Amino acid sequence: MKNSSRLYVLLAGLSLLAVSALRADEPTDKPAHKRGPGAMQSRAIEALGLNDDQAAKWKAIGEQEKTALKALHDDTSIAKEDKRAKAVELNKGFASQRRAVLTPEQATKFDEQRAKMRERGERRAKGEKKGGK
Repeated sequence: MKNSSRLYVLLAGLSLLAVSALRADEPTDKPAHKRGPGAMQSRAIEALGLNDDQAAKWKAIGEQEKTALKALHDDTSIAKEDKRAKAVELNKGFASQRRAVLTPEQATKFDEQRAKMRERGERRAKGEKKGGK
């Protein structure tokens, strides 16, 4: 009796492992969103379908933008409201540089994505929830 109980426990454990291993190969319905430094950039590169050369240029522009925004953030001589306006201008400039790297089709998609982001930002500023409610 004692051996058969152990056998059942062993079989149950092996069954769970087998199911886990089989499910690990299944594609998920929705890809998990990466988080952290560079995650948004990586998603944009993938979504726009950039080739290796474009991706390298895109990343270099991102590094330049990061450096410029850090310098702005660290500058104590500029008022907070002025920093926000300056950051918006910096972002527009770097967006223009990124757009120049893209094909016409990619540029159209990039413009659509930026418009969606602006819309989400405006909704958040008004305190609206996701879905426009």
